[in-house]
Amino acid sequence: MRIFIIIVLSFILSLPSIAGIGDWKTFTSKKDVRSISSDKNILWVATKGGMFSYNQNDSTFQEYTTSDGLKTIELNSIILDSAGTVWIGASNGIIQNFQPNKLRWVSFTDIFSSESPQKSINNFSVYGDTLFIASDIGVSVFSISKNEFRDTFIKFGVVQISGQVKNVLINNDTIWIATSRGIASAKRWHPNLNAPQSWNVFLTSNGLPSNDVSSFTLFNKFLYAATYGGLAMFNGSNWQVIDGTSGKNIVSLKSTENYLYFITTNELYRLSKENILELIPNSYQTNFSSLHLKNDEIYIGTTSKGIIKLVNNNWALIFPVGPFVNNFMGLAIDEVGDLWAGTGTLPGFGFVRFDGKKWFHYNVDNYPQLLFSTYYQVNIGRNNSKWVSNWGRGVALLNNQNEIVNVFNKWNGLPITAGVADTDYVVVAGVVTDKIGNAWINVRTGRGDTLLAIYKTDSTFSYVKSPYSFISTGITIDDNQTKWMSTGSNGSGLYFYNENRRINGMLPNSNWGRITKANGLSSDNISVVAIDNNNEIWAGTLDAGISIIFDALNPLNRIAQYNPLRDQKINDILVDPLDQKWVATSKGVYLLSPDGVAIIAEYTVKNTNGKLLDDNVLSITMNKKTGVIYFGTDKGLSTLQTSSISPQAVFEKILISPNPYLIPSDHPIVIDGLVRNSTLKILSIDGALVKEIITPGGRVGFWDGKDKNENYVSSGIYILVAYSEGGNQIGYGKIAIIKK
Repeated sequence: MRIFIIIVLSFILSLPSIAGIGDWKTFTSKKDVRSISSDKNILWVATKGGMFSYNQNDSTFQEYTTSDGLKTIELNSIILDSAGTVWIGASNGIIQNFQPNKLRWVSFTDIFSSESPQKSINNFSVYGDTLFIASDIGVSVFSISKNEFRDTFIKFGVVQISGQVKNVLINNDTIWIATSRGIASAKRWHPNLNAPQSWNVFLTSNGLPSNDVSSFTLFNKFLYAATYGGLAMFNGSNWQVIDGTSGKNIVSLKSTENYLYFITTNELYRLSKENILELIPNSYQTNFSSLHLKNDEIYIGTTSKGIIKLVNNNWALIFPVGPFVNNFMGLAIDEVGDLWAGTGTLPGFGFVRFDGKKWFHYNVDNYPQLLFSTYYQVNIGRNNSKWVSNWGRGVALLNNQNEIVNVFNKWNGLPITAGVADTDYVVVAGVVTDKIGNAWINVRTGRGDTLLAIYKTDSTFSYVKSPYSFISTGITIDDNQTKWMSTGSNGSGLYFYNENRRINGMLPNSNWGRITKANGLSSDNISVVAIDNNNEIWAGTLDAGISIIFDALNPLNRIAQYNPLRDQKINDILVDPLDQKWVATSKGVYLLSPDGVAIIAEYTVKNTNGKLLDDNVLSITMNKKTGVIYFGTDKGLSTLQTSSISPQAVFEKILISPNPYLIPSDHPIVIDGLVRNSTLKILSIDGALVKEIITPGGRVGFWDGKDKNENYVSSGIYILVAYSEGGNQIGYGKIAIIKK
C-alpha cells in the first residue's frame, strides 16, 4: 500500500490541472451601476452586468455573474440586512440573497413567475425583520427570518395609482411609497392595506412638481421626495418645491445630519438645513444613476464609468477590471490565443482585446486615428495581424504587437460606400487573407463597381470590380481560395469569386458567380458563410436556417437545406476541430454533428441557468488549442470549455486528470495530448485488456473508470495505450484508480 501511495503521489505532482469540460465563465462590464449598499468595510454594487464588492481596506474587488451564483446579471437594486446578508433584485423580477461568509445563495422567483409583463425589482427597504420590495408590480412585504412573502400591495388610493413602485420608506409607522404615478402613504399597522382606500395619494395637485417620484429621504425632521420635476418637502399635509430645484430631474437623494444630497442625471447638489442649495462640481462627464453616502464619503453610481467617489473634495473612480462594454460581436481568436471583439455599429464603442487576464480597449478617445468607434468585425491576417472593420471609416490594421499601423479608408486606398450623404463613408464587411498573404477587403459599395480591394504583401492595392450590383455583408474564403460573400437582408443570394480557377456557375468570361433560392438555397437572405473541415460551404440565412453546398468547385450541383433549423435566424456558424458545427441563432446555440444530421446539444439562457447571457448570440469564436468557445452577445461574453481541441501532430506527453481517480464519480477521467482520431486501450498492470475506447477525435478523450462490461474496475494501477488512426503512432500513460 505504501508503494502504491508513493506512485500515486508522483502522478499528482507531475501533472498539470486540466480545465473542467463543460465549465462556463461569464465576462461583463460592471460600469453601469444601478444601486450601492455597504457594511463596515465593503461596498456592494448592483450593475447591469452583475454584482461586485469592493473592499475599502485593501482596494480589492470580487465579481459575481451567472457563473458565480447569480441567476441573471441585469440587476437594479441591492441592500444589506442586519445580519449582513446581501439582497439583490433583478430587472426580470428575480430576487436573491447572498451570505458572503458561507458563499450561500438563495433565490426567490415569486415575482419573476408572476403573469405581469413588467416585474422589475426597483428598490429594497429593510425595517427590522421585514424587507419591503418595490417592484413594477407594487410593494411586497417579505419576512427575512422565514424567507417568505407575506402581502403584495398593488393599488393605492381612492383615485387609484398602481405599478412602477420605485422606493419605500418607513417613518413614524407610516409607509411612504414612491411611484412613477405619484406618492402613496398609509399606516403600517393598518388591518387592510390591500384595500386601495387605505392609502392616501399625493399628486401634482397636492404640490408635487411631478408625479414621477424616484426616492425619499428624511432630513432635518422633514420628508423629502426626489421627482422628475424637482425636490419636494412634505409639510404635514401637502408638498412644496424647494427653491432652485424646479424642473430638475432628480434621480436619487440621501441625507446626513447636516446636509441633504441629491443627483440629477449629471450633477450633484447639496442642501443645508438653512435651505442653501449648492452645486458640487465634478470633472467626470457621464450620466448618474444612483447615490450612496457612507460617513463623510459620497459614492455616485454612473451608467458608464462605475462609481465616482468623493472624499474631502477629491474625486476617484471605482470599478473592477473587466470588459469596457457588454456588446460583443465579430469575435476572433489570434495566433497567441487573445480574444478580439467589435462592439457595434450604431452606436459603437471601438474594439477590445482580452489576453485571459487583462482587457484592452481601442476607441477614438484612446486612439484618435481610428476616426469612428463603430468597429464591429475582427479578422486575423498574415503574421498575426488584425483587421478590424468599421461601419463608416474603413478598416484598422494592427500588427502582431497589437499596435495600430494604419486605418484604410477613402483617403488611402478604399472606395466609398455609395448611397449615403456622407461622402467619406466607407463600410468594410470583413477581410480574409489568402494563402500567399494578400488581404481581401470586402468594401460595401452597393453599386456594382469596386467591391474587393486587395492589400498585397508589398503594401500596394489592387481592385476587383463585380459584374453584379449587390450589397455584401460578409466574406469567407475556402480551401480553393474562392471568396464567398453574404448579402444579409438585401436578399440577392450568395456570391463567389475566384481569380485563379473556373468554378461551375460563374458568369461567362467572368470569375464571378451567384447562387440563389432558385438554385436550391433555403433563402436569398444569406447572413453568414462558414467553411467546414471538408471544404463544404454552410450558408446561414436570416429567415430560413442553413443551406449546405457539398461541392465547392461545383456549387450548383448539390445543395441541401438543413431542415431541423429551417425557421431559425442564423447569426453565426463555427466549425470546430472535430468538424462539429456550432450555430448561433436568435434563440440560442445549437451544436450539430459533423454531417449536420443530429443536434448534439442546445444551449439557452434557461437550460444553462443564465451562464449563456442571452439567447440572441451574435458571434462565436473558438480557441482551438484549448477548446474554449466564446459566445458574444449584447449582454456580455460567455465561454464554455469543450473537448473539441485541435489534436496533436504526434504523441508527446499524455496528461491524465484527475490522477488518482476516485470511483464512483460523476465526472470522467480526461486524457489529454492525443493525435487525431486516437483509440485508447486500458490495460491492467499484467497486460490484460480492460476496455477499448473510441475518442471524440481531437486532443482529449475520456474514461469513466469502467471495464468493457460497464462495471467499475478495482483499485490499482492501469496502463493507458493510445493508438493513432492506422496505428503508426503510440502514446502511453498510467492511471491510479481508488475505489471508495
